[in-house]
Amino acid sequence: MMQPISFCITTANNEKDYVIGLLDSLVANTQFSKHEVLVLIDSDNQKTYEKLLEYRKDKSNIKIHKNNTGHRIGYQKNISILFGNASNDVVCYLQSDMVVSPEFDKYFLEALNGNTNRVITMARIEPPIHPASPEKITKSFGLTPDEFQYDEFMEFAKNLTKENRPLIYGHFAPFGLYKETYFNKLGGFDTRFRCSREDSDFIIRLAACGLDALETWNASVYHYTCVSSRGKGWYKNDDKQVEITNGWQGRADGEELKRFIRKWGYFGHEYKSKYQTHLFVDINAAPDLGLLAGIEPYFDNILLNEEPVKNALVNLVNYDSHYYTNQRWKYTQQDWDKLRLTFMGKDAEDKISVGLNWNPDLDVIIETDMYTLSKERDNKENIDFISNSNAILDNLKNSNPNNYKGTYKIGSFKITVNNLLDFNQNHLDNKQYLFDTSEYLFK
Repeated sequence: MMQPISFCITTANNEKDYVIGLLDSLVANTQFSKHEVLVLIDSDNQKTYEKLLEYRKDKSNIKIHKNNTGHRIGYQKNISILFGNASNDVVCYLQSDMVVSPEFDKYFLEALNGNTNRVITMARIEPPIHPASPEKITKSFGLTPDEFQYDEFMEFAKNLTKENRPLIYGHFAPFGLYKETYFNKLGGFDTRFRCSREDSDFIIRLAACGLDALETWNASVYHYTCVSSRGKGWYKNDDKQVEITNGWQGRADGEELKRFIRKWGYFGHEYKSKYQTHLFVDINAAPDLGLLAGIEPYFDNILLNEEPVKNALVNLVNYDSHYYTNQRWKYTQQDWDKLRLTFMGKDAEDKISVGLNWNPDLDVIIETDMYTLSKERDNKENIDFISNSNAILDNLKNSNPNNYKGTYKIGSFKITVNNLLDFNQNHLDNKQYLFDTSEYLFK
């Protein structure tokens, strides 16, 4: 007897036809009546809610929540809300711009194999908009639901299943796992990421928490790509509005990368150690705010000896950090002022301060001055240290495990090492990612 699955779907503006296409494919390609479908409508400009009410008249296993707050909840919270309200032990997240392959539920459950340590990703077949990569198949069956070649895709997916490709390591959407695994081991997605990089963060934590992230080729989806994050027709280069939206998205993605570096100390998908670094900059020359803002993500705390410079840097970092994302998702400043506390992560005022010196017992104290930093901004040794300070400290610790404490000089920086404790272990505590999902009602 097939184990029931809670299929969890998010949808937003301009996605009505996509989500209906996804639901049609679930009806046709799974034992639909045995499962539950939760749909979270995060935003709606096409009467998607009314369409779904009509669609589910003869499908009592479809439950809907419509976000009526006037602003997006966001992908990072949506998944936890959906999983938290799921009735079944097994949950599967699907983006609205996907179409599932024949016997999707059967092959997903076979790959999951009753293993609470597994997180299963289903293979993606995508049109050649993004570069090819080993974890997906690049082949076009249409760019929109109107032109989707349904029969051709289904035949392709059936033939792919016949190849019986082995499971490979990897993680992206769509994915499924046990509900208890998601909450008890991972806690959910990190809401400090507002429009990208949350998957990269999740991937690191998956492996670090001892879970096997595996991809099956037998259960697959056709993915129109980025409709849910960037909007319909995002790939068109000759559309002014698309160009404007992509411009906001590009700047917002850049800030998400900074957020990732602030958290982990590097960008990548493998767990690495991070040590608490405290940077003191003596403002002994005309301050270069752009330079200071550029190095800020790589250090846990920054101390400046000039109050006006500190205030200006805080304002600049905070502006960049949220302005582009707010514009992308059409948050007003009033919206953001009201909502910012619901997102994880500290703001610039929490890490940039004014003073003359640190507590001398802090783990790693790094000292430099504005004149030298500006004059030697292109110094390769400086650039390498800023972007790779944790790796350098890690090598120091590993090469001298009993004798790494002391003072060192690298480029323009004086480094005092008092202790090297891996701060990234703190990010593996699932409790920090949990929040109350019971207030979101699915009917």
